[in-house]
Amino acid sequence: MNRYIIRYFFVFLGALLLQSTVITPLFQIYYWKPNLILIVLVIFSLHHGQMAGSTAGFLVGLSSDIISSSLLGLGALCKSITGYIAGSFGSELVRERYQFIVALFVAGGVHDIIMLFFNSLGRDMSWKVMIFVYMIPNLFYTAIVGTIIYYFVGRWFHHHE
Repeated sequence: MNRYIIRYFFVFLGALLLQSTVITPLFQIYYWKPNLILIVLVIFSLHHGQMAGSTAGFLVGLSSDIISSSLLGLGALCKSITGYIAGSFGSELVRERYQFIVALFVAGGVHDIIMLFFNSLGRDMSWKVMIFVYMIPNLFYTAIVGTIIYYFVGRWFHHHE
């Protein structure tokens, strides 16, 4: 079991580092960028269930809160809920790509709604704009990148369980 914990620690650490150093500067288009941390969390949660997904989401969310300038605890809350929701889609090992895409859209949508809600407090922003300009395009971008990653990494997770 310790071998798995160490492996996943480095997978999540790599996702955090890539998100902040490579993904944001190189792959951001307008307001949209793929959320690599969310992709890795959904893959992990599908394979390991709700409790493991929620715990991993809390830890990776708190880590991303610490290294970013966002409200401390908001990422932990969002990613904890995201991990739990994604884990509910994977009662057994996920073999179908569509299950991953559905889980990514649902969990990512809930994640983004919670983030947008708390980030918009005290600001005069339209929910229509936030959903149609920020959230939906970002979810599609994340889903496209996530599908490509899952095609390669999902098999690796499956073979190393």
